[in-house]
Amino acid sequence: MEPIIQIANLSFTYANATQPVLSHIDLALHPGEIVLVAGATGSGKSTLLNCIAGIAPAHISGALTGTIRCQGQDIETWTVCQRSYQIGTLMQNVETQIFTDTVADEAVFGLENLATPTQRIPPLTQAILQEFDLQAQKDWPIGRLSAGQKQRLIIACVLAMGQPVLLLDEPFAYLDLTTAHRLLQLLKQRAAQGQAILIVEHRLDLVQTICDRTLHIHQTHLHPGPPHPPTHHSITPKPSGQAMSSGQATPTPPPHHPTTPSPPPLLQTHSLTLHPYPPYPDLILYPGQTTLLKGDNGSGKTTLLRMISGLVKPNSGSIELLGHPIARKRIVEIAQTIGFVLQNPNHQLFADTVQQEVQQPGISASAADGILAQLNLKERAEQHPQSLSQGQKRRLALGAVLARNPKLCLLDEITVGQDAQSLQLMLNLLRTFTQRGGTLLLTSHDPAVAKLLNARVVEVKEQRE
Repeated sequence: MEPIIQIANLSFTYANATQPVLSHIDLALHPGEIVLVAGATGSGKSTLLNCIAGIAPAHISGALTGTIRCQGQDIETWTVCQRSYQIGTLMQNVETQIFTDTVADEAVFGLENLATPTQRIPPLTQAILQEFDLQAQKDWPIGRLSAGQKQRLIIACVLAMGQPVLLLDEPFAYLDLTTAHRLLQLLKQRAAQGQAILIVEHRLDLVQTICDRTLHIHQTHLHPGPPHPPTHHSITPKPSGQAMSSGQATPTPPPHHPTTPSPPPLLQTHSLTLHPYPPYPDLILYPGQTTLLKGDNGSGKTTLLRMISGLVKPNSGSIELLGHPIARKRIVEIAQTIGFVLQNPNHQLFADTVQQEVQQPGISASAADGILAQLNLKERAEQHPQSLSQGQKRRLALGAVLARNPKLCLLDEITVGQDAQSLQLMLNLLRTFTQRGGTLLLTSHDPAVAKLLNARVVEVKEQRE
């Protein structure tokens, strides 16, 4: 069978870069085949998908050499629009692919642009929204969706269009486990129907079960097989003296010497509510502890973090920080004690260079250098933060927040997009933070994260419809 995508001797160098990010790439993708591309953060995986989709170099400046053929035709001169009739693309940051205001409008947007017959659009959109459990939210403004729900929506939109080729950049990043397994089954079905699927993903243990082949990018070249070392799920957690709990919201205070008084809680929440979520579990967070919020997409985990940070006001209930209510505190006052690493790092990177992002007022150059070195970002110190990969941006956002030495750090899905080595660097930095008395409250859909950080787990209930 002839390949539907044939790449020969492809190389790509970003504008103003001296070295290519991809060199002499050869790849054949056949109908009905699912191929996984793995590799370190920043190795060029997303760049490869962008080259196939035409986003690079048309919208991301750089020099591309080599050939890309789709169904036997050289597509060098094809625009992104022309390629989209044959190639469906899910980008890493799904917010860049949202074009309308409501879930229903977004679901039909791509189909209308492909000139799908009008009578076919309603059944197609209804079926795919039901498949991704978004039918109840079809009239919602998209801004009301959680990050996981937004990802489900854009995946649904891409799958609904049914192009012969699918390019999926970290499609499982923000999905809860139930939705992730549902997507695995859908991709197997699509491949059985003849679609060719190229996936970029770090969660190899999850995705390899459905893949025909696994490749990886290393030192700008594409190699057969998975990368080495293996995925982060084989990282051994270092003991931190914290025991896992079975989901109880109220922990036992950290162990202490009998003659030493128990440390007071750093933060407590009482009977928090915010429409349309069910009542939140009460939290008591002590210095040096790590707590993971677990719940399905749309259950309100990010919203709880936003309430604790002062960005959102609850309908009822209270939050106490160091024994004092935060209700009347300004956000800038709360931020002196609480750091918040957002789900989308693009929303909190503002400096002109990576170095300046960490070396804020009051932070010495040596301290900033140390943090960048710990996060494997020192060689990129003079780059603009927006030139980094999504995984590198998350590490930078973490470093910028920890540089201010908060007592409590809120982490919203920051392990997304990290290879094994990068994740280990982040874990080491977070362990140092807690060993020095810092407190972590984080969200993650990766089941390994709680174990790797020796975190206790608090369940957040699913949102009411």
